[in-house]
Amino acid sequence: MGSTSKRVERVKFLTNLMIQKDQITISEAMRLLNVSSSTVRRVFREMEENGIGIRSYGSLRKRSINLGYSFETESRSYSREKQRIGRLAVSYVTDGDTIYLDCGTTTFQMTLALSERIAAGDFRSLNIVTNSIGNVQALGAANNCHIILVGGEYSNSRRDFSGALADRFIEALYFDKCFVGCDGVTLQSGFATKDVSISSLNSCIIKRADFVGVL
Repeated sequence: MGSTSKRVERVKFLTNLMIQKDQITISEAMRLLNVSSSTVRRVFREMEENGIGIRSYGSLRKRSINLGYSFETESRSYSREKQRIGRLAVSYVTDGDTIYLDCGTTTFQMTLALSERIAAGDFRSLNIVTNSIGNVQALGAANNCHIILVGGEYSNSRRDFSGALADRFIEALYFDKCFVGCDGVTLQSGFATKDVSISSLNSCIIKRADFVGVL
């Protein structure tokens, strides 16, 4: 059996096991699969990227467990897909734009891609507004850009600001383009988020943008 086939079978075996258990430890997976710890860690990493589980110290936990939102945890989920979405979103930005960048891990990947384009000299001037500390840090060394951080109530898990003060802050601004995230979408109800304060803030922003991109 080839290495790819073995990897697929290992992922399948542990996925089926997680249907029955809430958590699988590295030592348990090593024993069941008869492989090294480094091999188990690679399998765990792939399972996390595929949204099957969440890695923690020495184990993989079932993703359906309600652990609350964590920017660091979510940033490891579907990271390659988020990077592709982020690069595509940046292609809609043109020199001289005033843009808004939402919080969230997919929008953060857009910010990283945008920062690379700025460093390469693709933009001479941009006005960037965001409510995300992570976005500000990623853009910190960007020259020829004005960066504005939205104030309000800070969320440590999301690393962002929102709330009534943030809504009022946005009322004074207008955007050529805004790029926002979402937690779900249906044909009947459209885009949705689980956080009321973020939903309120994004509603204010969308009303003040000529172009809306949902990542």
